[in-house]
Amino acid sequence: MPSNPPDDKFKGGSVAAFDQSWAALPASNRYHFARQEPAHQVQFAFQNHFRVFRKVLGDVQSGRVLEVGSGRGSMAAFFANAGFGAVLLDTSRPALDLARANFRQDGLTGHPEIADALRLPHASGSFDAIVSIGLFEHFADIAAPLHEQLRVLRPGGVFLGYVVPERTVSVQTLAAPVNGLLALEHRWRTRRDPRQAVPRKAPFYRNAYRARDYLKILEGMGVAARGAFGMFPVPMVSHSPSFPFTPMAPAREQRLMGLWRALLQLNPLRPGGDPWTCPEDWGLAFLVWAKK
Repeated sequence: MPSNPPDDKFKGGSVAAFDQSWAALPASNRYHFARQEPAHQVQFAFQNHFRVFRKVLGDVQSGRVLEVGSGRGSMAAFFANAGFGAVLLDTSRPALDLARANFRQDGLTGHPEIADALRLPHASGSFDAIVSIGLFEHFADIAAPLHEQLRVLRPGGVFLGYVVPERTVSVQTLAAPVNGLLALEHRWRTRRDPRQAVPRKAPFYRNAYRARDYLKILEGMGVAARGAFGMFPVPMVSHSPSFPFTPMAPAREQRLMGLWRALLQLNPLRPGGDPWTCPEDWGLAFLVWAKK
């Protein structure tokens, strides 16, 4: 499949940027699945994402799941580990090569596919659950991929769209001064040892659609139920937090996760019934869900 398919106008030109990022990804930065204690903050975040997803799924706790825009397969790995039949779909061959290696290393079974989110190669009603992480914000037109994902979802199945929109203020704003200092420290270190330098990260298009925009489209599609809430109520901390995320030194990551655990216990606003959920305007992301 070409790096820039004809429908790239819907995606804001992000396809080639993602391919560039996957190709340059350091081998040590594998993916964000962890069965036990997380090694860094994004593994910790994905464990929390999956816990929330399982709650939203309700009685859909097995069957076939499709992750659209799967990348390295981080979220699909959690579903596969829980016994779901996982299909991983992405336009990027380098990303799916990483996903295959990740699944093989962790003894997981998955089915990678190179395909476009606007033309899913599956019959209507093929899946019990559809999930995406950080996908919809890269489309200028969110209705097209929404309709296609709901098409392949069976009646009674659950759609999960985790969205990281473009915004100027959120919980991440709190970390800007710290991340700036960490970036300065990192530049100083790389002058002494250039091998520590982070590869250049390509810029991505992000839209600024809010949860209500997704819910309006889902309402027009006649879903049985729908909802949305904020997620990720703590800031990411790193000298290079942009995608693909670069962890800090292990000791710093462990201290940060300890702080996060304490802060989450104090979270008074839990619209999704979980400390990892929060008001949309506060969270680093939001979850839109629907039951077909």
